[in-house]
Amino acid sequence: MNKLAPLFSPAALCAWLIAICMGFSIIGSNASRTIALTQHSKFGAAKVYFPIEMRRWDEALFNLLYARSKSDMADFLKSAEQDVANRSGDPDYSGWKAYDQTVRYIEQFRSPTLVSYLEVTTTAAGRAVPATEFKTINFDKVAKREMTLGDFVEGAVDRSKTLNALSEYMRADLKDQTGEDEESEALFDATKPDLAPYEKFTLCPSTKGGKAAGLTFHLAPNAISSFPESHFHVTIPYTVFSKFLKLQMRPLFTGEPRQIPVDLQDEG
Repeated sequence: MNKLAPLFSPAALCAWLIAICMGFSIIGSNASRTIALTQHSKFGAAKVYFPIEMRRWDEALFNLLYARSKSDMADFLKSAEQDVANRSGDPDYSGWKAYDQTVRYIEQFRSPTLVSYLEVTTTAAGRAVPATEFKTINFDKVAKREMTLGDFVEGAVDRSKTLNALSEYMRADLKDQTGEDEESEALFDATKPDLAPYEKFTLCPSTKGGKAAGLTFHLAPNAISSFPESHFHVTIPYTVFSKFLKLQMRPLFTGEPRQIPVDLQDEG
């Protein structure tokens, strides 16, 4: 019994309690799914949430976006300050409210060499209705650079055969999603074969591991004028544009699409 006594001494119990507390702290830290970056001023707040997997598995991309975010957040807060100063003498501008911006990254595709994220930015400029915008990041982990539609397909220019093929499929898909007439002005404006909206794409995972089965195009709220509060995501199977794929990209695409759901309610 004398040999067991030190285990139950006050000093030993204290050490055990410290170890237990440290254990809970470590577990709590590992349970977090995001890394938060924040900046504040008296005019507002800017926040960016990175998935913890991005720092673990996509370090070059994480470092790039982290540095970019710090600059963008400072610009947002400076813009808020200038906007408030410009409106201070406006008799219609009353009841000032702090500006707020939140950016999140939602993983859409992952392979050993490529990764895709949807960037969702929600901005509340004072008392204005919050607005949501989409950007996308398709990152080559080997070359350590962001990729555009032109890296995947030939003819990534306005009114090309490539964009006409994408446009026709997207219009038909959105007709099914919205119930709008395929020839409606709202759908025509949202799907016209101009390059800019088709740069907001991510790779769509395939039923075959590590492969892509298409491209998912992301339309933020207000992209379709008749549905100003709705966001849409259209996955176009690679078979629609396979003849336009660049030679080096053809081995990447196979199988059936396995679209990743997009939840805009999760604030990280």
